[in-house]
Order: sequence, then C-alpha cells, then structure tokens
Amino acid sequence: MTVRASLPAPTPGVRGITVLLLGDGTEIHVDDIATAEQGRSLLDRLDQEIASIEDQISAAVLRGSADPSWRRRAEIALKRKRRIRPRLQERIDELRRAEQAVRAEANRVADRAAIDGQRRAVMIAARELLGHEIMTEIWARAAELRPACFREGVSEDAA
Repeated sequence: MTVRASLPAPTPGVRGITVLLLGDGTEIHVDDIATAEQGRSLLDRLDQEIASIEDQISAAVLRGSADPSWRRRAEIALKRKRRIRPRLQERIDELRRAEQAVRAEANRVADRAAIDGQRRAVMIAARELLGHEIMTEIWARAAELRPACFREGVSEDAA
C-alpha cells in the first residue's frame, strides 16, 4: 500500500465562472491563484486555448465536416473560457495591487530606516563635536519643543 501526501481539497466553484478548466484537464480555482505572474501565465494560456478552439471551429465549418455534437461541445468550451477571462483579469489586478502595496510598504520601511540611520549618525557626530553638556542642553530644548517625541520608551541613547 502506498501512502500519498495529502493534497488540499480543491476549492469548490463553477467551471467557466470561478474555475478555470485548462486543455490538459487541470482545474484551477481563480481564488487559488497566488501571484499576479502566475495569473498572467494562466491568462496567456487561456488566450491560446480560446484562439485554438476558434481556429478548430472555423476549420471545421470551412470543411463542412463539423459534427453537430462536437461543434456544440466546442462552442460550450469556448463560451466557458471566454466567460472566465474577465474574472481571471480581475484576480490578476487584485494580486498586482496587493503586490504593489507590499513593495510600497517595504520601500517605506527601508526609507524610514535609512533616515533613522542618518539621524543617529548626525547625533553621534554632534555629540563628538559639541560635547556631552551641550548635547544635554540640546536634548532638553528638543523635549520642550516636541514633548510627544520624548515620551517613555525613547531614551537619549536611542537617538
């Protein structure tokens, strides 16, 4: 008896509306797409499959050999693939916006850290040039001007 690693149960959905059915039989729920890049890759693949089905239908019509049941199945597949395309594009946009927000926050944190580092360097240089007494006076004056910045938890050494 072989033991397989348990896979997460597929998210329930409706084919052609929330579930993308690819040509190889793979079913992918739109909400299970994790990155915008993955979504764009699936969108490209979906566009190729739509074009392929359209070409097959056109070729069959030109030959006059289109089996009515085959043509009906092909038209249903085409309809489902066209129907899910806008939902897939929405999901890609959602992911892209979320990824941009994460990048923007990371940049903001990095910028803040750089500014804090610069401020610390200025304080160290000022302490070396001006001496401890003048720095203590500057510190006290700054606390008078902006008391909110000097509440508990912020020490002279941290600046």
